[in-house]
Amino acid sequence: MRKKALRALGGLRLCLPLLLALALGLLLGIGGLHAADVPADDVLLEVSADTSAPYVQSRLRYRVRVLARVPLRGATLTEPAGEGALIQRLGQEQRSESLRNGREYRVIERLYSVVPQRSGELTIVAPTLSAAVPLRALKGAAQSDALIERRTVISRTAPDLVLRVRPPPAGAEVPWLPAESVSVTQTWSPEAAEVRVGEPVTRRTVIDATGVGAAALTLPAPPSVDGLRVYPEPAQTEVRQVGDDLALTTVLTETLVPTLPGILRVPELRIPWWSLGADASRQAAVPARDLVVVGAGAAQDAVTTRATTWRERFLARAGADVWSPHALAALLGLGWLVTLLLWRRERRHGAAAPTRVQAAPPALSRADLSRRFRLACERDDAREARRQLVAWASVRQGARAERPDVAAALRDAGAGDDALATLRELDRCVYGAASDAAASRWRGGATLRLIAPLLDAVPQQPGPVPPGLPPLFPESAHR
Repeated sequence: MRKKALRALGGLRLCLPLLLALALGLLLGIGGLHAADVPADDVLLEVSADTSAPYVQSRLRYRVRVLARVPLRGATLTEPAGEGALIQRLGQEQRSESLRNGREYRVIERLYSVVPQRSGELTIVAPTLSAAVPLRALKGAAQSDALIERRTVISRTAPDLVLRVRPPPAGAEVPWLPAESVSVTQTWSPEAAEVRVGEPVTRRTVIDATGVGAAALTLPAPPSVDGLRVYPEPAQTEVRQVGDDLALTTVLTETLVPTLPGILRVPELRIPWWSLGADASRQAAVPARDLVVVGAGAAQDAVTTRATTWRERFLARAGADVWSPHALAALLGLGWLVTLLLWRRERRHGAAAPTRVQAAPPALSRADLSRRFRLACERDDAREARRQLVAWASVRQGARAERPDVAAALRDAGAGDDALATLRELDRCVYGAASDAAASRWRGGATLRLIAPLLDAVPQQPGPVPPGLPPLFPESAHR
């Protein structure tokens, strides 16, 4: 045990000189030279701005450049600051080389966007650079194989920039929007020349701007037109960097529902802005658009007219083919033969057995139909919802109408334009040209909210039936 302790002490004595040399090297590496020994023009820190007199809420570009002729180790650069301004860094650092006074420098550049928030004097506090410089670089020595690199620490601070922020000029419009460029485009869906009352139309507006922040853009108000209801959606805004500038894209989506027939003019959309490049007022606009709105029954009348014309052509052609003399004689002969066969069967079998009448299913009450209609709307089942509305109208109207009229029944129950427009949308989903696809996309939320409360309304007492032709079967009138 004692021998082991002596051998360990001997090994420690051998390592002690090496540890002392290592510590001495560290001390020499850190404090080999003072920062004052580094020439000032070996490391430069510069700042610049696009203009010294920007407009309030306008965007200006602020650049920071580090120029070095010697290697920099562990370099750190603080961020610029300014009270009363929004400062945002743009993109990544850019590296290049530059020649100054016949001397070659490596350049590291950072770009910032500065948006002054108030007019008056604005001071941008410049950043500070801290880095370590190898001693061999200062002495002009070649790359050595030393285990420890001796360095000295330097610090550089650029001068502060003082800007004079100007208020909006006298000729600028409100809202104030300084920018490099602004454009507005619009698309409509559908692009049909005519729309029907209650048929929704979607307007999509795209606003593109460069050289402006998202907070500076004031969104235009929705249009106010008599006979037109507007349902705007939340705006979608995207800010991205394009080159050395900011680009802003805002998308506005609005659903327009006409409530009156006629020509409804949607006014132009105009966005005033101030051009920073030309220092002048500009406007971005899309022209007004006229919506030709036809009544809800106009399209149905056209469909009925087309169906009537087709039926008349079919009957005329069928009459020309069937009611020829030979076809008429064959048809009369066939009818006489059928009559003879039936007469002989009647005599052979005696009187026919009484026909069994299948009992009709029990009639549902208005409460049951209302419950079924609500369930269909909750399940987004367009066809079942329409079927329950027809049954409800039949129960509500009773004998006052030859066939159930859902729209008339809803009007009697106090339905407004919104409810009737929802009914027409349901009819388009069920009976339209692409009913299968439309019915699968139908959502019953709006229909449930507007129509379901009307199904529970108590119907008014029907008035006396106006005199007309006597019933064909008088005994059925007392049932």
